[in-house]
Amino acid sequence: MRRATMRAWSFADAAGVPLADGEVLLWWLGQAGFVLRGGGATLLVDPYLTATGARRFPPPFPPADTAVVDAVLVTHEHGDHLDVDVARAFAEAGSAARWVVPEPVADGLESLGIRRELIEPAQPGRPLTIGPARVDPLPAHHGVDMTDAYGTGAELSGGLVRFLGYVVDLGGTRVYHSGDCLAYPGLAEELARLEVHVVLLPVNGRDAEREARGIVGNMSAEEAVELAVRAGAEVLVPMHWDMFEGNPGHPSRAVALVERDHPELTVIVPSRARPIGLRRFGPRGEAG
Repeated sequence: MRRATMRAWSFADAAGVPLADGEVLLWWLGQAGFVLRGGGATLLVDPYLTATGARRFPPPFPPADTAVVDAVLVTHEHGDHLDVDVARAFAEAGSAARWVVPEPVADGLESLGIRRELIEPAQPGRPLTIGPARVDPLPAHHGVDMTDAYGTGAELSGGLVRFLGYVVDLGGTRVYHSGDCLAYPGLAEELARLEVHVVLLPVNGRDAEREARGIVGNMSAEEAVELAVRAGAEVLVPMHWDMFEGNPGHPSRAVALVERDHPELTVIVPSRARPIGLRRFGPRGEAG
């Protein structure tokens, strides 16, 4: 029996999906890239859409297709998070999208053709509004390379935080994208204060062999699950585990841990081929 062939989703398809109040469309683009839509705003976070290189999977659509978004949120300067080809495609398309980036790397965007008035230099404690969406930048603990891992990058940046995560409020549903990050002290409490619903967390971990090759690691599946539970999140989406042979991970460990120990938490491993819809619920199951 032959399986019916489904037409591939395009970015335009995702942009046209009707959403109910409080509903968020989430499309995982692979690695740490996401489309987030909700509350009247459409955002890209860490879109890695360059079709060449060492990636294991092709991007789901060309960068120029997304130039109509309200904003691009970038967590740090590594090429699989700040994709220079995406920035150049936006510049060539004359996109009016705002670029929210850590302040220490903001000047580099202008050299790629993004107009200065579209660049939002971000730092913790300075919330931003993107149309109807609120964005709260939070510190991430990462590193440009192993010589400065694992901290906020302030030593390299005149005291400014170089690595960020973002809590995005889309019509009352709050999504946290950690960027590349460890689960540092105080992060869970801050996420609980901001009442996050969905957490997008790396699960590729770190080890001596990869660190010896200069690969700055991330939280493990165990650490991601613990952070999600302590933050009071409803949904964990594992990310940053699929794209490169030399820096692997797998969400199965997070799924197994939650199944065994944390029935209050849901783990979703979304497809890269199409978006999904999420909606926040209150503590007794009421729509929030």
